[in-house]
Amino acid sequence: MIFNRYKSILLALVFSSFFACKTEVDDFQPSNGQAKDGKALDFTTYVALGNSLTAGYTDNAWVGTAQANSYPQLIANSLQSVGMGAQGFTQPLVSNSGASYFGAQMELVNGDGININIKVPVGVEGKRAASDIKAGQFHNMAVPGIRAVDMATPGYGIANELFGYFSSEQTATVLADAVAANPTFFSMWLGANDVLGYATSGGSYGNGAISSQSDYEASIEQILDGMTSNGAKGVVLNIPNIMDTPLFNFVPSTLEGILALQGLPLNEQTLGLVNSYLAAAFDPLIKSQVEPTVTALVTPSIPADNPQVNVVAAAAQTAPTIGKDPNNPVELSYTVIFLQLTAAGQSPADAMAYLATAEGQAQILELAGIGCNIGWATSTVEAAVTESVATVSTGFKALGYYPVFTQENNQMPIYDENSPTMMVQTKPGAKFTLNAQGKVGALLSLIIDGGELDLENIKDVLPVPAEGEALTAVDAEEVVEAITGYNTYLEAEASDRDLAFLDTKSLMDKVNSEGITVGYTTFTGDYVTGFLFSLDGAHLTQKGYAVIGKFTIDAINLHYGARIPTIETDSYPAVETQQPTPSN
Repeated sequence: MIFNRYKSILLALVFSSFFACKTEVDDFQPSNGQAKDGKALDFTTYVALGNSLTAGYTDNAWVGTAQANSYPQLIANSLQSVGMGAQGFTQPLVSNSGASYFGAQMELVNGDGININIKVPVGVEGKRAASDIKAGQFHNMAVPGIRAVDMATPGYGIANELFGYFSSEQTATVLADAVAANPTFFSMWLGANDVLGYATSGGSYGNGAISSQSDYEASIEQILDGMTSNGAKGVVLNIPNIMDTPLFNFVPSTLEGILALQGLPLNEQTLGLVNSYLAAAFDPLIKSQVEPTVTALVTPSIPADNPQVNVVAAAAQTAPTIGKDPNNPVELSYTVIFLQLTAAGQSPADAMAYLATAEGQAQILELAGIGCNIGWATSTVEAAVTESVATVSTGFKALGYYPVFTQENNQMPIYDENSPTMMVQTKPGAKFTLNAQGKVGALLSLIIDGGELDLENIKDVLPVPAEGEALTAVDAEEVVEAITGYNTYLEAEASDRDLAFLDTKSLMDKVNSEGITVGYTTFTGDYVTGFLFSLDGAHLTQKGYAVIGKFTIDAINLHYGARIPTIETDSYPAVETQQPTPSN
């Protein structure tokens, strides 16, 4: 009886709790909120502007299933669910083409580790989202790959076929087609691609460019003028630091990080192994390059009073007569070349004229660079060659052409065709992309196994910036500085125009530093296992886009005093199929 009594009480509590929750949902009172001028917001026609992040791009492709859960579509769903607007919200569905994706979709393969399969690429050539597309027909006007500075470019659909897939006409601009929808409310998330093309093409090594601050500001002003021309309000999202995405962070740019992925420590043994391996490759190479020149200079060849002297000794004697100091390696090198030219038949005046040219100066510095000095006047060939190899090695190491690894500095090298060794050691802050994963693994295996470093095919084991595999520290900093400038302007424009503002930069910073918990899921910046980023390391998962949609709604509600229902993020998929278990 006692048990039954408590059982009845427990059941009563359960049912009362259930009905209390149900009443709370049923009692939700939506509210449009209002602008600073007191006018109520109008969500009747919601239009979204953006790039691939707004289009629902994921796993390296514009995927139909993910597009259905793009963050603008989820916001529209929330508005529709309580009759607040966005009825008839339309996207240029990939599925209308008969394909399930555009691009080269990645998929996770079951097994140990992260095994990724890339599907057969599917192009958009000749396909259209509908048979007779009118300006203003679509409400999600996001175009994968678009920059802010491209939004008002006539005929952009020719340059970017993904816009051509749903543009109203061949000469249309994205902005004009969006404005033609007569938006009453809009969202804008533009700017990532204004730096991403530069970052993913190797920065200063590639052909990409960062949109200048002035061009970016002019474009954003034009876009916002167009979208607010009929009094519409909206929400502006700023730009996350793309340098913190898994695309640029999963593959370490340090030897310590790469060894850690293999379960190996960075200690004196591994440092000795790597440094000895590189010395065995580079020292013979340097010797082969300097030995012929040094041998010719140091071998006795010029008859003097008695005995014979070498070219350097003769130059040391001649230098004062032409105003040069033989104890200065550069001036001694000048004199060596001067003697060689005059011995070949040039007049002293012509020789000096040549040595004053850029070509002559380069030849002087090259000779001084291999260590030419007055000591070679009496040196043996073997000693001079050994000294020259040491001098060149020291110079190469200082310039990063001959990597040396220590506990304090163990940055990995990248391919550089202008380097005499075809490589240069990176500086702290350099980034290797996901595309470099195979190469750094191949280089490490080569070193550990003692294989021969083939300098003719060094690109096979070194990240090549121009192929989107690496970014120098200086170039990475340029990207960050540009994003900072863009974001400062976006926040100011949102404030001046009474637009809601979502600081996705700070949101993503928190994701990367400590993680954020939304619903039952904790999101981090970890590749694959962090739930937020998709397999390409730059775009989000469907669950990640739901998070952006949720925080965008929060920003709108906060700024305008609106009450738009939130997005329940737990019901959307991420890369991993396992879902977190709800905690009590």
